[in-house]
Amino acid sequence: MMGFPERVYEFFERVHHRLKEQKREGLAILWEGLKDAIFGGSDKAARQAPYIRDAIGMQRYMGTPLIACIPLVIAAIYCYGWSTLAILLVTYVVGGIVELTFCAIRRHEITEGLLVTCMLYALALPPTLGRVENWWIIAVGIAVAIVIKEIFGGSGYNIFNPAITGRAFLLLTFPREMTVYWYTPFNPLTDGLGGFVHWSPETAKGIDAIAKATPLGAFNDPNLPVPDLFTLVTGIGRADSLGAGFPLLLLLGGAYMLYTRVIDWRVSIVMIVTTGLFSQFLHFIAPTRFPDGLFAVLSGGLLFAAFLNATDPVTSPMTRRGKWIFGIMLGVLTVLGRGLTGYAEWVTFSILIGNLFTPLLDRFTIPKAYAGPAISRR
Repeated sequence: MMGFPERVYEFFERVHHRLKEQKREGLAILWEGLKDAIFGGSDKAARQAPYIRDAIGMQRYMGTPLIACIPLVIAAIYCYGWSTLAILLVTYVVGGIVELTFCAIRRHEITEGLLVTCMLYALALPPTLGRVENWWIIAVGIAVAIVIKEIFGGSGYNIFNPAITGRAFLLLTFPREMTVYWYTPFNPLTDGLGGFVHWSPETAKGIDAIAKATPLGAFNDPNLPVPDLFTLVTGIGRADSLGAGFPLLLLLGGAYMLYTRVIDWRVSIVMIVTTGLFSQFLHFIAPTRFPDGLFAVLSGGLLFAAFLNATDPVTSPMTRRGKWIFGIMLGVLTVLGRGLTGYAEWVTFSILIGNLFTPLLDRFTIPKAYAGPAISRR
């Protein structure tokens, strides 16, 4: 006698078979995606990246970054209020609508990567976009990210990280909204329940809630005080994007993903170490343009990007040597971009540039056993 889970699974199978018989391919694909999301697996082999050589299903593989992001979401709600959830909700609703539209038109399955893309995109945004009048900007960014991903063929075929693509588009299109206005977060040492009982710092404190700059912005402005080490490490009183201002939580989430082997240390750790060492070296030469290594690692979105964006299994190299080169490249580009361009946070563009080189890195670092010419034996 079948149990309740088996009966539910059979129900999903019958409905899927009926939709296929009625030649409703779009609905059949959406229904199959829902079934796989609920039951945590599929009997199909992967046709594109990411390729998993393990017993875990794609749902659990993609679920690991989401678990790592849960502490960041809770911390962001406390620091910036419930408008944080508004940013997440707008992102998921608009991103889901765009993705479902492409799934129905092109008749391909819903992918779990949508959940991760929306989460990482939302956490990379400034908290001031939680204002109602700015919600349309959030919607435009995630729509552009999903559309560009689908132009290249959908999940597994995209050459750019979708979340980073959406953020880069907003940085170039809405630079004022993305780089000028910041909230001073609620302080757990003085503000009690903080954002848990407020919509945003602005509704609680008015004009006093507007911060002057992020840590990188303060470093680039000689008239602003640079945050001390305590503020950088703990994130207390630090203005930044929703997910980037909590180094301790990012290190905890990164350690969890490294432990589960969902990400590779050859990308994340190499990128972090390269950024620190290269920035420290240039700091000795031009201390006003380049911060010391520790400040470079702890400020901006470096840790967030190193653990959650650069390690994307689709847009990062597959070979070990390629991952080393990729991590070093991202670290060097981040330091140079921060010090020599008009954008305080260059890590977004560093990853996009690195994504462009990923196919070349895979091509020229693949082992000879796989890439070498065949030898004819007679």
